[in-house]
Amino acid sequence: MDQQTELSKVKARIRALTAKTVERGCSEAEALAAAAKVGELLEVYGLSMSEVELREEACVQRRLGVPGPQRLALRWMFPALLRFCECRGWTDGRADFVLYGLEPDVLMAEYLLRVIEGALLWEEAQYRRSAEYLRSRATPQTRLRSFRYGFADRLGKRLEAMVEERQAAAEARRATVAPATASASTALVLAKEKKVEEGLRSLGVRLRTVYSTATVRDRGAYGRGAAAGGRVGLDRPVGGAAGARALPRK
Repeated sequence: MDQQTELSKVKARIRALTAKTVERGCSEAEALAAAAKVGELLEVYGLSMSEVELREEACVQRRLGVPGPQRLALRWMFPALLRFCECRGWTDGRADFVLYGLEPDVLMAEYLLRVIEGALLWEEAQYRRSAEYLRSRATPQTRLRSFRYGFADRLGKRLEAMVEERQAAAEARRATVAPATASASTALVLAKEKKVEEGLRSLGVRLRTVYSTATVRDRGAYGRGAAAGGRVGLDRPVGGAAGARALPRK
């Protein structure tokens, strides 16, 4: 089997696995196991792709709506998710997240955003029933907003740490191979970034960074949210068995 056929099979499996969501009948454990498997496939895909395959790969755009109040927290950690999945993105209007990049990267970003959204909804529901929430003197809006910001901040930091680990691992790999191979690997990364940037220009999209601040008015709720963000199964082993592989860094 040639490399192009193998890469096509990998992409087909990525599409099939990202279709497994809780909304389509999977349990949370099954969905997270599927996310872990997608991570493994993306690792294979990224390491196997050559510059020829990169030139032939199409960029795609996906629009995801998040209508609830949780969208503000998801916007807070959205840049970290984009860096983790190596794609570009922006927010549009009050509810939409837009993803852009190579198809496997965008699929992974879409899947993780949905997993994180579901985790936030579940953790928030647990928090609403907790004794700490019920006895707080802060308004419900203050408590929940602080909880969501804590969740998003913790999760964003986890994703950033995973990006740094992946980059360190890539540097270590390049240090162990021949200079020509290391140079080709670096050139492929740059070519990928250039392809995505050119795709954005063809759409007439010009991204700009907008900085914002969040005021946390309930530190206790923020801490509970941060603890919840630390529980999201980004490192859930495939199949859930002890000693199994953790979710690979793409």
